Amino acid sequence: MKGILVVVTAFVLLPGSVYMLLATNFGALKGYLIAATAFFGFLILLSATWLFGLPGTTPLTGPKGTQPTFRFFTLDDPAASRYDSVRSFQGAAGGGWQKAPAAAAAGEQGGGAQEALKADLDVARQTAVSTLIKETNKDNKDSSKDLDAANLDAKAFYTIQDGTEVAAIVISPKDPPAGSGLERPSFAPKTTFAYRDPGAPFLPSILFLIGALVLFVVHMLALGLVERRRPLGAPVAATADGERQPARTGT
Repeated sequence: MKGILVVVTAFVLLPGSVYMLLATNFGALKGYLIAATAFFGFLILLSATWLFGLPGTTPLTGPKGTQPTFRFFTLDDPAASRYDSVRSFQGAAGGGWQKAPAAAAAGEQGGGAQEALKADLDVARQTAVSTLIKETNKDNKDSSKDLDAANLDAKAFYTIQDGTEVAAIVISPKDPPAGSGLERPSFAPKTTFAYRDPGAPFLPSILFLIGALVLFVVHMLALGLVERRRPLGAPVAATADGERQPARTGT
């Protein structure tokens, strides 16, 4: 509630005070059009900064839309027909599939694209492991048979199909650390597939920019129309002798 009051008060005091000054000098309609044109012009600059960034300011500093994420699917899902490279995956690198990029060694400068790819695949791997653990352990009454990151080995592989990252996560059992109280799982290696959905992180900034441009143009055209009908600083009408007519005091 306090936040709403702060926003409303700021909007009334800052743009509202500017409008009051403009309305006092130019009239209510023209004052509004001048203030609105300036306001939407400011929004154009602000949303363009959100979208494109500035020197020293990265893009996407404003409101964000749907973030990129991995969408998991199986060989029986419709996505497997779209990303049919999953059918050629044999559980390891080869046939167009590659291992996830390794982490850069200490003191080494990793490539930006490779670092981003590794981060994406790490997210996919962790999500696949946590999903398997949750689904397997929910009905397990013997804690020693629980799945855990300590007794699971997950490897990530990837390929690029039609410009989209497709990941294959192979989860296998492994011996848990001594004294952990966990047993080595007995299931066969499980493979989970996922494709990277780019999302729409820039969508709010794009909508702000388009909306501000449209409203700026509309108000600017309306201001031009009002100015032509009631121009400011119009010359005082003169008599035939070139003398100014006295102002009328009333009828």
